[in-house]
Amino acid sequence: MTTIALFGAGGKMGYRLSTNFRASPYAIRHVEISEAGKERLKSGLGIDTLGVDEALAGAEVVILAVPDTHIGKVAASIESKLAPGTMVIVLDAAAPFAGHLPRRPDLTYFVTHP
Repeated sequence: MTTIALFGAGGKMGYRLSTNFRASPYAIRHVEISEAGKERLKSGLGIDTLGVDEALAGAEVVILAVPDTHIGKVAASIESKLAPGTMVIVLDAAAPFAGHLPRRPDLTYFVTHP
C-alpha cells in the first residue's frame, strides 16, 4: 500500500484532498499546523493529524497542499527527512520554476495545479 503524507491537510486544497482520499486504497497521513485546520479535519471528517516526523516515516509520496508562499519553506524543512525515491507533489507551478524546491536528484517532483 502506498503511504502519502499530506501537508496542509486542513486548508482549502488539503481538505478537498482529505475528503477525496477517504475512499482511496492509500494510507494517508494528515499534517496540519493550524488549530483551525486541525479542528476542521476532526469535526468535518473525523481525521486526526500527525506530527511531521511520524507522517514522513516510510512515506513514499508527500503532497504539499500548503499556501504557495510557504512551499519553499516547507520543502526545505522536510528535505533531510525524505527518503531517496520519495515523490513530492506540489500544487503550484511557480515554486519549482522559481527554484524553491530542494535540489535532490534522488527525489521525484510532480507539479500540478488544481
